[in-house]
Amino acid sequence: MTQKKYNLPMMVVLLALLEGLVIYLNMVVHPDSQPGLTIVIVILFAIASGLGVWYRTRVRGMIIS
Repeated sequence: MTQKKYNLPMMVVLLALLEGLVIYLNMVVHPDSQPGLTIVIVILFAIASGLGVWYRTRVRGMIIS
């Protein structure tokens, strides 16, 4: 059985672009809640990304190269 490899630099760039899009949409929708809401979004996104990478590597056994 072959394991699917993930390209780490591409995954980091895509996650950074997605986080930037979420922050931009947050600034457009809730301009009065800045910068507190942006900090919460960044922290939650970092936690979700870390758990996602942990799940892919430890639980499912996928290789990130």
